[in-house]
Amino acid sequence: MRERGEALRRRARSLEYRVRGLASLRQLVGLSPERDITARQWSVLEVQLNAALAQLTSRIKMATDRLLPDAADPRARRRLNGALGRIELDMSRAFTFFDTYMDVLTQRKSRALGAVLSGCDVLAYHAMRRRHPALLTIEPPLVFCDRGFGAAIVRESVTFPDGSPNPMPLIQIPYSRLREKYNLTSVLHEAGHQALTRLRLVARLPDAMRAALDKAGAPAPVRDLYALWAFEIGPDFWGFCLSGVAEAASVRDLFALQPAHALRIGVTDPHPPPYLRALLTFDWCRRAWGRGPWDLWEREWNTLYPLQLAPPETRKLLMHARRFVPVVGDTLFNHRFRELDNRVILDLFDLSAVSPATVGRVVATARSGVLDLRGLNPCAQLAVFSELRARQTMSEERLDRIMTEWLSRLGTTRTSLN
Repeated sequence: MRERGEALRRRARSLEYRVRGLASLRQLVGLSPERDITARQWSVLEVQLNAALAQLTSRIKMATDRLLPDAADPRARRRLNGALGRIELDMSRAFTFFDTYMDVLTQRKSRALGAVLSGCDVLAYHAMRRRHPALLTIEPPLVFCDRGFGAAIVRESVTFPDGSPNPMPLIQIPYSRLREKYNLTSVLHEAGHQALTRLRLVARLPDAMRAALDKAGAPAPVRDLYALWAFEIGPDFWGFCLSGVAEAASVRDLFALQPAHALRIGVTDPHPPPYLRALLTFDWCRRAWGRGPWDLWEREWNTLYPLQLAPPETRKLLMHARRFVPVVGDTLFNHRFRELDNRVILDLFDLSAVSPATVGRVVATARSGVLDLRGLNPCAQLAVFSELRARQTMSEERLDRIMTEWLSRLGTTRTSLN
């Protein structure tokens, strides 16, 4: 009987040893100072890991203190065995949080990748932080790479399998995006998801769109679809407010897919069809700055994606939805939200900083051989790079090298995010 009790004691000690691994993330990752995350980011991570460690360790101690003295009793052994088994499962869930950040942070060990990702962190932070109480206390985000086509975000406070909240925004971008850094507006889009959630506008945007479309006489199916699509249209608009025409150029690049995909409507998919997603951004450019290259983009877009290629029912919905694109644009530009103290979304931004005239003047400085980005925030700087690419003043390879250096320099300012 004593041997059976000793086996359970050894199992408990082994479990406690493994649980202590939750406190080893920083040591295991071993990031050098120049590629490390900020002290504030480590603080929020370690508080959560240490809390899980303390809770699991306490449960092990309580179970062994209560049941080991009676290990000669089969019932006590069964209860202790069950308690340790439950802790094993809970520990594995706690390590899901650990593993997630281990995967994210080990990417920083690569000198080249780590420097670029640090710059993306700063870009994302500037994209989220606005002059609004809900956004002034936002935790600095971490950007990491993964496989796949599109970007994604794990917002702060989203729960992991163990029930613990994610302590900071995690933005995932495809590895391929690092070969087209001018399209890092996808980071701005994902930042928009986090910001709009903080502002409590995720539920309000669909209501505002539905009301405006109803007033404009839109059919019920179109009202319902735009209310569903607001979840993604809102972050697209956030990216537009931050980078101007660069957002439209990126949407045009990223969603130039085969017609079967570009003209598809999923009745439960919050993503608008790529066809409409581009038309929305062209409308925003026209609304902000009048006539411009986006008019040509729109004509070419409609040539590439004639609605006759869509199935009859989808074609009918797309025709109606296209007709009400200006109503959606007017709502985004002019609707006043109670959550913003009766202001419009644009009041959180300086759209003039990314106007074609402003961006064009900065791009013109590149003719001297030195691009002057002084006075521009990182999102506006991204808009400049997008315009450089649009004007084809340099090769893709040279632009990539310049943007890599830009992101690396930007990453050195990440300590200011504390």
